[in-house]
Amino acid sequence: MRKVIVSTRVQSKISELNLYLTQEFQLSWTAAEARIKRMENFIASLRYEADYPLCRFKQWRALGYRCVVFEQSWVFAYEIVPEGVIVCDMSHTAALVE
Repeated sequence: MRKVIVSTRVQSKISELNLYLTQEFQLSWTAAEARIKRMENFIASLRYEADYPLCRFKQWRALGYRCVVFEQSWVFAYEIVPEGVIVCDMSHTAALVE
């Protein structure tokens, strides 16, 4: 089992998403927290399945990142290092250009 390290960039984006879901999207706090928890559990699962292909998005592929999609809407970019897996960035799929 590998260690999963989440960058401060990703932690910040998840916090911003939580605020967006509750304040802008008018989702209840409970529903927003449940979605964020599913996302965090998904990230944690990378310790078991960290063999996804290199990203098809040019900016992340150039950095050697691998990509994995969460619920068809969010893409996580990560790299495999001797210490484990570092989740480096995340984006909504609509915001990424191939």
